[in-house]
Amino acid sequence: MEIAIDSHNGILREIRYKNKGSVVKNMEPANNQLWTLSLTDAGQTVELLADDFADFSVQKLSNDSMKLVWQSYKRQAGQSLAVEVDIKMQSTTDLSYWNIRVKGLEKKLLHRVIFPAIGGLKPIENGTFAVPHWMGEIMNAPKQHLLASAEKKSQFSWTYPGLLAMQFMTLYDTHGLYMACNDQHMQQKEFSLRHDINQGLSLQIAHTPSLIDRHEYTLPYQVVIGAYQGDWMTASRIYKSWAVEQDWVKQSRLKNGLVPDWIRNTGLWVWNRGKSDQVLAPAMALKDHSDFPISVLWHWWHHGSYDDSFPEYLPPREGVNSFIDHISKAKTKGVHALAYMNALQWGDSTASWLTENAYRYAIKDRQGEPLTHVYNIFTNKPLTNMCVGTEFWRNKYKITAGTLLKDYGISGIYMDQACIQRTCYDPSHGHPIGGGNFWAQFSKQLTEDVRSSTDGPIVLSGEGSCEAWIPSLDLFLSLQVSRERYSGVDGWDPIPLFQAVYHEYALSYGSYSSLLTPPYDELWPERYRPSTSDTLDGIYHQQFMLEQARSFVWGMQPMLANYHETLMHSRKPEMDFILRLAKLRYEQLKYLQDGEFYRPPVPVEQQNKMSIALSKLSIYAGQNEHVKTFHKSVHTVLVGAWRSSDGILGIPIVNIAKGQTTVDFILDAKDYQLPQQGTIYLSRENQKKKIGKYYSGRIELSVPLTGYDALIIEIG
Repeated sequence: MEIAIDSHNGILREIRYKNKGSVVKNMEPANNQLWTLSLTDAGQTVELLADDFADFSVQKLSNDSMKLVWQSYKRQAGQSLAVEVDIKMQSTTDLSYWNIRVKGLEKKLLHRVIFPAIGGLKPIENGTFAVPHWMGEIMNAPKQHLLASAEKKSQFSWTYPGLLAMQFMTLYDTHGLYMACNDQHMQQKEFSLRHDINQGLSLQIAHTPSLIDRHEYTLPYQVVIGAYQGDWMTASRIYKSWAVEQDWVKQSRLKNGLVPDWIRNTGLWVWNRGKSDQVLAPAMALKDHSDFPISVLWHWWHHGSYDDSFPEYLPPREGVNSFIDHISKAKTKGVHALAYMNALQWGDSTASWLTENAYRYAIKDRQGEPLTHVYNIFTNKPLTNMCVGTEFWRNKYKITAGTLLKDYGISGIYMDQACIQRTCYDPSHGHPIGGGNFWAQFSKQLTEDVRSSTDGPIVLSGEGSCEAWIPSLDLFLSLQVSRERYSGVDGWDPIPLFQAVYHEYALSYGSYSSLLTPPYDELWPERYRPSTSDTLDGIYHQQFMLEQARSFVWGMQPMLANYHETLMHSRKPEMDFILRLAKLRYEQLKYLQDGEFYRPPVPVEQQNKMSIALSKLSIYAGQNEHVKTFHKSVHTVLVGAWRSSDGILGIPIVNIAKGQTTVDFILDAKDYQLPQQGTIYLSRENQKKKIGKYYSGRIELSVPLTGYDALIIEIG
């Protein structure tokens, strides 16, 4: 890789991949300002650009490193304010390492550093953008989507740690641009894909340090920029080579055997809402139809209405004795449950908001105002974000969770919104104000507090996926397999990016996949209750198949939302499909739960595609919208690849179409670290047979598939 910097002004002119092609090419003198500083000076917030300095120089430190220096601040003569950028190449890879230092900050508070901002992306701007937004998403031709968006968006942004599960993003076409941070301490930052008239498409990272008086600020980690040939899977490999060396992997609860067996052995999740007879009873009935363990994600068990009464959870709405009795009975049948508890929110219309002076411990923005949001479209009552940096909130959460775990016998807590970053500026809370990494540290403390509230092993789950919580949580609810149910068709497609990096270290589960219309909380206003609660229209059955197939080939524990026993008869094809997938997965955990992600083989001839109907409808999504049905062209055959710890390659294949088809593959054994010759097996539910051998490292497969078929090819 080669990097070209303008020696007159420090503008990034070009990033080339071994002279084979450019990923950045910019000849416009006004573009590619590498950095922007936001700081408070004499009570005023100002933004500083490179143009605000009169002098620029380049210092070559060695053949593979240089220093860029901006000094002589124009706005206030005589000030010692200066900016330095260090760039170091790594000759053994196509990666470079960038750092920024701001000097002379006396009496100035630095609260945001945008560095670097990489524009000049015309060579690859019509390619594909991939970002680890929780599980992971890709968008083709992102510039066109930004220009055409109805909201006239100028950028897509994600905060780390939180909605951004890992510290990288990539834009690729023939060549790819890889942009990451090697931050071991989970400092707050924001990754963005931007478009504006002057700079065009750009990638940038904004760093948010804590607001403290300091003479000098040096970014406490490096930004990594690389060029490569490949796609998002190639980029994930680059990131994984660094990520697996970090403490959050070494402290992985899954890898260290700390995840309770009932979680590891779960064959299928049921996500139901309401009292025990609406949640535990259907799950136990489903267990009678299955020969693998069923577990439960349980919403609306609590005393108050959903999404406006938190944290007034106790007593359970069905009564304490009934709640405890049903939990105990379910456990005797091997059915365990996670109870919903939001990790952040307090309803400011609740009595406890006033009596417990909760406002004092809420997150405050820079103006000292709390962060409040209305989720519940039926009651319009807001929830306010509480600060995890306060002992008061952590103790409040711990006491309620401890009652559920120790006194009521629930097996674990689903900590909604746990994997989300917030910024707090309240100096009375005792944490560093602004950004930094206090949120990640105190989030870990919250999980430790909850675990200390009871004896014996418990399970804690978070919403979404994020590497920062791998040492703290047992599993991660990843709902993007059902992305269309809450976002419709908007240009983004889910990909298993988190699993590609962390599958062996973090369990992923979850889906909105449902055959019923969404339920309505009995405690919400009666006037908004739907007139009927029924099965979803059969035109959406392919959406259900797609969601379950994604979970299967992407190595996730499967989930069925809003299950009712009548579905075993009224929607028998779909129920047969999910139960077959769950059974086959349960028989192949060495690949689909414990295996390492490998690039799925691509059929020699691209498999058929078809247009399917998609329902945008969940608890809130689609309820007040005119368009609830979308159509999308999808592949009819989904393929994965997972290498087991004993060196065998497992290739899960699912056909979501009704008709028969055949897919052909050609694999090179060395791409999967397989021996030059070996045996090939085909496994379906309760069935495994030898289908051939391969020699000289060339593996040729022709796999016939029946309608709604699911199988695993094993090679080794």
